[in-house]
Amino acid sequence: MKKQNIISLDFKCYTVLPGLYLAENDVRIIERYTQDDIIFRFSREEEFLLINYLVEGQCQIPADNDKFMFMKEGDTHIYLNRDKRTIFNHITDSKLIHIIINKKEFLKYNKDNYMSEYSRIIKTIYDFIYHTNNITFESSEDIKEVLQQIIHFKDNNKLPKHMYVQLKTLELIGLTYISKIEKNRIESPTYSDAQIRVVRKIKNALSRDIASYVSLDVLSVTYGINLTTLKNCFRDMYGKPLYTWYREYKFHRAKELIKNTDYPIAKIANMVGYKSSSKFSKAFKKEMGALPSSYRKNK
Repeated sequence: MKKQNIISLDFKCYTVLPGLYLAENDVRIIERYTQDDIIFRFSREEEFLLINYLVEGQCQIPADNDKFMFMKEGDTHIYLNRDKRTIFNHITDSKLIHIIINKKEFLKYNKDNYMSEYSRIIKTIYDFIYHTNNITFESSEDIKEVLQQIIHFKDNNKLPKHMYVQLKTLELIGLTYISKIEKNRIESPTYSDAQIRVVRKIKNALSRDIASYVSLDVLSVTYGINLTTLKNCFRDMYGKPLYTWYREYKFHRAKELIKNTDYPIAKIANMVGYKSSSKFSKAFKKEMGALPSSYRKNK
Protein backbone atom coordinates (compact mmCIF):
# COMPACT_ATOMS: atom_id res chain seq x y z
CA MET A 1 0.00 0.00 0.00
CA LYS A 2 1.34 3.41 -0.93
CA LYS A 3 1.57 5.71 2.08
CA GLN A 4 0.68 9.36 1.73
CA ASN A 5 2.87 12.24 2.81
CA ILE A 6 2.10 13.60 6.26
CA ILE A 7 1.83 17.37 6.28
CA SER A 8 0.79 20.17 8.57
CA LEU A 9 -1.44 22.70 6.82
CA ASP A 10 -2.29 25.91 8.64
CA PHE A 11 -4.75 27.83 6.46
CA LYS A 12 -6.50 30.93 7.76
CA CYS A 13 -8.81 33.12 5.71
CA TYR A 14 -10.00 36.59 6.70
CA THR A 15 -12.81 38.62 5.15
CA VAL A 16 -11.44 42.13 4.72
CA LEU A 17 -14.35 43.71 2.84
CA PRO A 18 -17.09 42.35 0.58
CA GLY A 19 -15.22 40.78 -2.34
CA LEU A 20 -11.81 41.09 -0.66
CA TYR A 21 -10.11 38.35 1.36
CA LEU A 22 -6.67 37.56 2.75
CA ALA A 23 -5.46 34.01 3.41
CA GLU A 24 -2.38 32.71 5.22
CA ASN A 25 -1.20 29.37 3.85
CA ASP A 26 1.55 27.56 5.79
CA VAL A 27 2.54 24.06 4.61
CA ARG A 28 5.03 21.97 6.59
CA ILE A 29 6.07 18.52 5.38
CA ILE A 30 6.33 16.45 8.55
CA GLU A 31 7.07 13.08 6.98
CA ARG A 32 7.59 12.47 3.28
CA TYR A 33 6.70 8.91 2.30
CA THR A 34 6.70 9.70 -1.42
CA GLN A 35 8.56 12.17 -3.59
CA ASP A 36 5.28 13.64 -4.87
CA ASP A 37 4.80 17.35 -4.33
CA ILE A 38 2.20 18.53 -1.83
CA ILE A 39 -0.83 19.76 -3.77
CA PHE A 40 -3.17 22.49 -2.54
CA ARG A 41 -6.28 23.26 -4.57
CA PHE A 42 -8.12 26.54 -4.20
CA SER A 43 -11.51 26.98 -5.90
CA ARG A 44 -14.28 29.57 -6.12
CA GLU A 45 -17.39 29.71 -8.25
CA GLU A 46 -16.64 33.19 -9.63
CA GLU A 47 -13.72 34.56 -11.62
CA PHE A 48 -11.27 36.14 -9.20
CA LEU A 49 -7.96 37.95 -9.07
CA LEU A 50 -5.34 36.25 -6.94
CA ILE A 51 -2.25 38.02 -5.60
CA ASN A 52 0.22 35.49 -4.19
CA TYR A 53 3.16 36.46 -2.00
CA LEU A 54 5.67 33.64 -1.44
CA VAL A 55 7.27 34.36 1.90
CA GLU A 56 9.14 31.08 2.19
CA GLY A 57 9.82 27.98 0.11
CA GLN A 58 9.27 26.98 -3.50
CA CYS A 59 6.03 26.16 -5.31
CA GLN A 60 4.56 25.45 -8.72
CA ILE A 61 1.76 27.65 -10.05
CA PRO A 62 -0.38 27.69 -13.21
CA ALA A 63 0.57 29.83 -16.20
CA ASP A 64 -0.89 30.20 -19.69
CA ASN A 65 -1.87 27.43 -22.13
CA ASP A 66 -1.80 24.53 -19.65
CA LYS A 67 1.78 25.35 -18.70
CA PHE A 68 3.26 25.86 -15.24
CA MET A 69 5.91 28.08 -13.70
CA PHE A 70 7.74 28.22 -10.39
CA MET A 71 7.73 30.84 -7.67
CA LYS A 72 10.75 31.33 -5.49
CA GLU A 73 11.00 32.93 -2.08
CA GLY A 74 10.33 36.68 -2.24
CA ASP A 75 8.25 36.59 -5.43
CA THR A 76 4.85 38.19 -5.95
CA HIS A 77 2.57 36.55 -8.49
CA ILE A 78 -0.67 38.09 -9.75
CA TYR A 79 -3.02 35.73 -11.52
CA LEU A 80 -6.45 36.16 -13.07
CA ASN A 81 -8.25 32.91 -12.42
CA ARG A 82 -10.66 32.35 -15.27
CA ASP A 83 -11.27 28.62 -14.80
CA LYS A 84 -12.39 29.13 -11.19
CA ARG A 85 -9.61 27.05 -9.60
CA THR A 86 -5.95 27.33 -8.78
CA ILE A 87 -3.55 24.51 -7.92
CA PHE A 88 -0.37 25.06 -5.92
CA ASN A 89 2.21 22.27 -5.82
CA HIS A 90 4.32 22.72 -2.71
CA ILE A 91 7.79 21.43 -3.55
CA THR A 92 9.22 22.32 -0.13
CA ASP A 93 7.91 23.69 3.14
CA SER A 94 6.10 26.82 2.00
CA LYS A 95 4.56 29.92 3.49
CA LEU A 96 2.29 32.06 1.30
CA ILE A 97 -0.06 34.95 1.76
CA HIS A 98 -2.88 35.30 -0.76
CA ILE A 99 -5.12 38.26 -1.49
CA ILE A 100 -8.30 37.09 -3.22
CA ILE A 101 -10.36 39.71 -5.05
CA ASN A 102 -13.79 39.27 -6.59
CA LYS A 103 -13.78 42.47 -8.63
CA LYS A 104 -17.49 42.44 -9.39
CA GLU A 105 -18.46 42.04 -5.74
CA PHE A 106 -15.84 44.50 -4.48
CA LEU A 107 -16.86 47.27 -6.89
CA LYS A 108 -20.54 46.71 -6.14
CA TYR A 109 -20.16 47.34 -2.41
CA ASN A 110 -17.21 49.73 -2.30
CA LYS A 111 -17.60 51.96 -5.35
CA ASP A 112 -19.18 55.06 -3.83
CA ASN A 113 -17.84 55.13 -0.28
CA TYR A 114 -14.49 55.92 1.33
CA MET A 115 -13.05 52.87 -0.47
CA SER A 116 -13.50 54.43 -3.90
CA GLU A 117 -9.74 54.96 -4.30
CA TYR A 118 -9.07 51.28 -3.61
CA SER A 119 -11.81 50.42 -6.10
CA ARG A 120 -9.88 52.41 -8.69
CA ILE A 121 -6.60 50.69 -7.75
CA ILE A 122 -8.11 47.20 -7.93
CA LYS A 123 -9.77 47.96 -11.26
CA THR A 124 -6.41 49.21 -12.61
CA ILE A 125 -4.57 46.06 -11.48
CA TYR A 126 -7.36 43.88 -12.86
CA ASP A 127 -7.36 45.61 -16.24
CA PHE A 128 -3.57 45.28 -16.46
CA ILE A 129 -3.61 41.56 -15.61
CA TYR A 130 -6.60 40.89 -17.88
CA HIS A 131 -4.36 41.18 -20.94
CA THR A 132 -1.39 39.26 -19.49
CA ASN A 133 -3.34 36.72 -17.38
CA ASN A 134 -0.46 36.40 -14.92
CA ILE A 135 2.72 38.19 -13.96
CA THR A 136 5.53 37.54 -11.49
CA PHE A 137 7.85 40.14 -9.99
CA GLU A 138 10.17 40.46 -7.02
CA SER A 139 8.45 41.79 -3.91
CA SER A 140 9.68 45.17 -2.72
CA GLU A 141 11.27 45.45 0.72
CA ASP A 142 8.16 47.31 1.91
CA ILE A 143 5.94 44.42 0.80
CA LYS A 144 8.22 41.89 2.51
CA GLU A 145 8.09 43.90 5.73
CA VAL A 146 4.28 44.00 5.75
CA LEU A 147 4.11 40.24 5.06
CA GLN A 148 6.31 39.57 8.09
CA GLN A 149 4.15 41.88 10.20
CA ILE A 150 1.03 39.92 9.25
CA ILE A 151 2.65 36.55 9.94
CA HIS A 152 4.06 37.49 13.32
CA PHE A 153 1.18 39.57 14.66
CA LYS A 154 -0.50 38.02 17.70
CA ASP A 155 -4.06 38.60 18.84
CA ASN A 156 -4.33 40.99 21.75
CA ASN A 157 -7.02 42.85 23.67
CA LYS A 158 -6.26 46.16 21.98
CA LEU A 159 -6.35 44.95 18.38
CA PRO A 160 -7.67 41.56 17.22
CA LYS A 161 -5.82 39.83 14.38
CA HIS A 162 -8.70 40.15 11.90
CA MET A 163 -8.77 43.95 12.31
CA TYR A 164 -4.99 44.13 11.89
CA VAL A 165 -5.25 41.99 8.75
CA GLN A 166 -7.89 44.34 7.31
CA LEU A 167 -5.52 47.29 7.64
CA LYS A 168 -2.49 45.42 6.32
CA THR A 169 -4.37 43.96 3.34
CA LEU A 170 -5.20 47.45 2.10
CA GLU A 171 -1.58 48.46 2.68
CA LEU A 172 -0.38 45.45 0.65
CA ILE A 173 -2.72 46.34 -2.22
CA GLY A 174 -1.39 49.89 -2.21
CA LEU A 175 2.24 48.75 -2.13
CA THR A 176 1.60 46.24 -4.92
CA TYR A 177 -0.05 48.96 -7.00
CA ILE A 178 2.91 51.34 -6.70
CA SER A 179 5.44 48.58 -7.36
CA LYS A 180 7.15 48.91 -10.71
CA ILE A 181 5.55 45.68 -11.85
CA GLU A 182 6.50 45.83 -15.50
CA LYS A 183 10.05 47.00 -14.76
CA ASN A 184 10.65 44.32 -12.10
CA ARG A 185 8.82 41.61 -13.99
CA ILE A 186 10.46 38.19 -13.86
CA GLU A 187 10.32 36.38 -17.18
CA SER A 188 9.85 32.94 -15.72
CA PRO A 189 10.08 29.99 -18.12
CA THR A 190 7.00 27.79 -18.33
CA TYR A 191 6.94 24.01 -18.54
CA SER A 192 4.35 21.44 -19.51
CA ASP A 193 2.96 18.98 -17.00
CA ALA A 194 4.74 16.18 -18.90
CA GLN A 195 8.13 17.91 -18.61
CA ILE A 196 7.63 18.52 -14.89
CA ARG A 197 6.64 14.90 -14.33
CA VAL A 198 9.79 13.68 -16.10
CA VAL A 199 12.03 15.96 -14.03
CA ARG A 200 10.32 14.81 -10.84
CA LYS A 201 10.78 11.18 -11.96
CA ILE A 202 14.51 11.78 -12.51
CA LYS A 203 14.89 13.33 -9.07
CA ASN A 204 13.04 10.41 -7.48
CA ALA A 205 15.26 7.89 -9.29
CA LEU A 206 18.45 9.67 -8.23
CA SER A 207 17.30 9.92 -4.62
CA ARG A 208 16.82 6.14 -4.56
CA ASP A 209 20.21 5.42 -6.14
CA ILE A 210 22.80 7.54 -4.34
CA ALA A 211 25.65 5.16 -5.11
CA SER A 212 25.67 5.84 -8.84
CA TYR A 213 26.91 8.60 -11.07
CA VAL A 214 24.90 9.25 -14.21
CA SER A 215 25.72 12.10 -16.58
CA LEU A 216 23.12 14.67 -17.55
CA ASP A 217 23.45 13.55 -21.17
CA VAL A 218 22.56 9.98 -20.24
CA LEU A 219 19.61 11.15 -18.12
CA SER A 220 18.39 13.29 -21.01
CA VAL A 221 18.46 10.38 -23.46
CA THR A 222 17.12 7.79 -20.99
CA TYR A 223 14.10 9.86 -20.00
CA GLY A 224 13.51 11.47 -23.39
CA ILE A 225 13.81 15.08 -22.32
CA ASN A 226 15.80 17.88 -23.94
CA LEU A 227 19.06 18.48 -22.03
CA THR A 228 18.55 22.24 -21.70
CA THR A 229 14.95 21.74 -20.56
CA LEU A 230 16.12 19.21 -17.98
CA LYS A 231 18.73 21.60 -16.57
CA ASN A 232 16.44 24.63 -16.53
CA CYS A 233 13.33 22.90 -15.24
CA PHE A 234 15.19 21.18 -12.40
CA ARG A 235 16.85 24.44 -11.35
CA ASP A 236 13.59 26.40 -11.46
CA MET A 237 11.67 23.63 -9.73
CA TYR A 238 14.07 22.87 -6.87
CA GLY A 239 16.02 26.12 -6.62
CA LYS A 240 19.45 24.73 -7.53
CA PRO A 241 21.21 22.87 -10.37
CA LEU A 242 20.61 19.12 -10.50
CA TYR A 243 24.12 18.06 -9.52
CA THR A 244 24.33 20.63 -6.74
CA TRP A 245 21.17 19.09 -5.30
CA TYR A 246 22.46 15.53 -5.89
CA ARG A 247 25.74 16.23 -4.12
CA GLU A 248 23.98 17.84 -1.15
CA TYR A 249 21.48 14.98 -1.00
CA LYS A 250 24.25 12.36 -0.98
CA PHE A 251 25.98 14.04 1.96
CA HIS A 252 22.69 14.51 3.78
CA ARG A 253 22.11 10.75 3.50
CA ALA A 254 25.71 10.06 4.52
CA LYS A 255 25.23 12.26 7.57
CA GLU A 256 22.11 10.29 8.54
CA LEU A 257 23.93 6.98 8.12
CA ILE A 258 26.89 8.14 10.21
CA LYS A 259 24.56 9.43 12.91
CA ASN A 260 22.04 6.59 13.03
CA THR A 261 24.03 3.44 12.19
CA ASP A 262 27.24 1.71 13.21
CA TYR A 263 28.31 1.09 9.63
CA PRO A 264 32.04 1.58 9.00
CA ILE A 265 32.87 4.88 7.31
CA ALA A 266 34.26 2.95 4.32
CA LYS A 267 30.90 1.21 3.83
CA ILE A 268 28.99 4.50 4.04
CA ALA A 269 31.41 6.04 1.54
CA ASN A 270 30.67 3.19 -0.85
CA MET A 271 26.91 3.54 -0.28
CA VAL A 272 26.98 7.16 -1.48
CA GLY A 273 29.17 6.47 -4.50
CA TYR A 274 32.75 6.87 -3.21
CA LYS A 275 35.22 4.04 -3.83
CA SER A 276 37.86 5.75 -1.71
CA SER A 277 36.99 6.40 1.94
CA SER A 278 39.75 9.02 2.18
CA LYS A 279 38.26 11.00 -0.72
CA PHE A 280 34.85 10.67 0.90
CA SER A 281 36.20 11.93 4.24
CA LYS A 282 37.82 14.91 2.56
CA ALA A 283 34.64 15.75 0.64
CA PHE A 284 32.47 15.23 3.74
CA LYS A 285 34.61 17.65 5.74
CA LYS A 286 34.38 20.24 2.98
CA GLU A 287 30.60 19.87 2.88
CA MET A 288 29.84 19.44 6.59
CA GLY A 289 32.78 21.09 8.32
CA ALA A 290 33.99 17.96 10.11
CA LEU A 291 35.49 14.57 9.30
CA PRO A 292 33.01 11.66 9.35
CA SER A 293 34.73 10.11 12.38
CA SER A 294 34.56 13.40 14.31
CA TYR A 295 30.94 13.91 13.34
CA ARG A 296 30.07 10.43 14.63
CA LYS A 297 31.79 11.06 17.96
CA ASN A 298 29.96 14.34 18.47
CA LYS A 299 26.54 13.22 17.24
